[in-house]
Amino acid sequence: MSDLDCRVALAQLNATVGDIEGNTEKIVEYIGKAREGGADLVIFPELAITGYPPEDLLLKPSFIRANREALARIIVETGDIAAIVGFVDEIGKNIYNAAAFIQNGKLSGVQHKTHLPNYDVFDEKRYFKPAAESYIFDLNGLKLGISICEYIWVDNGPAAVHAEPGADFIVNISASPFHAGKSRERRELIARRAKENKIPIVYVNLVGGQDELVFDGRSYVFNKEGALIAECKQFEEDLVITNLDGAEIIPEDGDPLREIYGALILGIRDYVRKNGFEKVVIGLSGGIDSALTAALATDALGAQNVVGVSMPSAITSQASIADARRLAENLGIEFKVIPIIDAVNAYTAMLSEEFKGTEPDVTEENIQARIRGNILMALSNKFGYLVLSTGNKSELAVGYCTLYGDMSGGLAAISDVPKTMVYKLARYINAMKGKEVIPLSILTKEPSAELREGQKDTDSLPPYEILDAILHAYIEENRSKEEIIGMGFDAHVVSDVIWRVDHNEYKRQQAPIGIKITPKAFGRRMPITNRYKE
Repeated sequence: MSDLDCRVALAQLNATVGDIEGNTEKIVEYIGKAREGGADLVIFPELAITGYPPEDLLLKPSFIRANREALARIIVETGDIAAIVGFVDEIGKNIYNAAAFIQNGKLSGVQHKTHLPNYDVFDEKRYFKPAAESYIFDLNGLKLGISICEYIWVDNGPAAVHAEPGADFIVNISASPFHAGKSRERRELIARRAKENKIPIVYVNLVGGQDELVFDGRSYVFNKEGALIAECKQFEEDLVITNLDGAEIIPEDGDPLREIYGALILGIRDYVRKNGFEKVVIGLSGGIDSALTAALATDALGAQNVVGVSMPSAITSQASIADARRLAENLGIEFKVIPIIDAVNAYTAMLSEEFKGTEPDVTEENIQARIRGNILMALSNKFGYLVLSTGNKSELAVGYCTLYGDMSGGLAAISDVPKTMVYKLARYINAMKGKEVIPLSILTKEPSAELREGQKDTDSLPPYEILDAILHAYIEENRSKEEIIGMGFDAHVVSDVIWRVDHNEYKRQQAPIGIKITPKAFGRRMPITNRYKE
């Protein structure tokens, strides 16, 4: 090969954690596709064999052995094509997040991960040892450096380390989770690294949902001028084969709503399918949160796999029942109505002696929510449905939700979506479909938990535009109370919101996992017993 006469294949795979056999079959399949496409080198994401993140599976010696045996099979299957594959290496008692460089049907070398992330969703220092050094590998006369995920984000990282000793190009294999805006940030960073060091960079990212995480793919190739010359799809498996000296292409600017929608669809679909479910069941209140959840689930799984249930009490308005029914008809999903009036009356009678002399309060409101949670879980047990809870990030943040009630479920699909974003996504779906999927009456009604006569969310909470801005500053930006007040918010409102956030950690730690779409989702490692006050 001369100059950059090299055809590389970006094999952007959706790996499943722990499915070593299935992941290996997929890797072998894509090696064959890359060979058919005339590639010289095929590149797979970080920990493609095990899936990412494998977490405490890494503590099982049998898991490490199985991953090494899978690598041995992959090496045999490569034949005349070179490959870079993410796997777990083991040396003595230490394990490493590693990239195997395979050439001529042999393992030509291994690069361990240098920088181990240990923040936010990452906990790699718990398991892995860092690389002792970085290597330069030879690919038929071309020199390449291999790095793994985090290293590309480090100033004076692999681009500098590999460029200085004369690498012709750099490969970075990654498992970089999605959050809104990260795609653009990542693209600009890698372009800058390539341009600063005058070296092409091939970046191959994982795609797929894994518990609360979504990996969005968007693998890239940048030339030494920092121009984008190849790009994989977002939120889909993809195989792109390109020359390293290919022509510049125009990058696709990500619409934030389109990206968030895509992440939620992929997160729901993979969580449901990878955990062995087919159908989901959702409580349809006639409100915006359950409407958005049902619309997302329908797009992710198909209308035939979504069941909506209206569970009216004596408090529920006829308009809410009608809105839930209209939504189900628009989506084409199965719709059931299971009234809870008799169950509420039974609870009232059963507790009448205990509650004698007290006034009705949030206790009676929450009984309704818990009856509904029990019904959904009963349907789940009987028919094997996965319950999707419908609470949003704003409600979860301040505890405006009922433990063992509307929080019941296996996946909290929109629990990282602030209420103001819920409305934006609902309108986006209607615009994208070109019709009123989510009824206008749901979009325009005032939000209400509808657990007492005339109840409105603003009875308990500030308007969502104000609440979400305060929550963003406190949770995602880690601003202090004084800083948030200094931004122009009412001091009493800020103090109340912060108290609610801190006081309700116990609820959040008992909630089902939710799909992460913001830079800082819940799942924060905050102590429940905690006397620190802002």
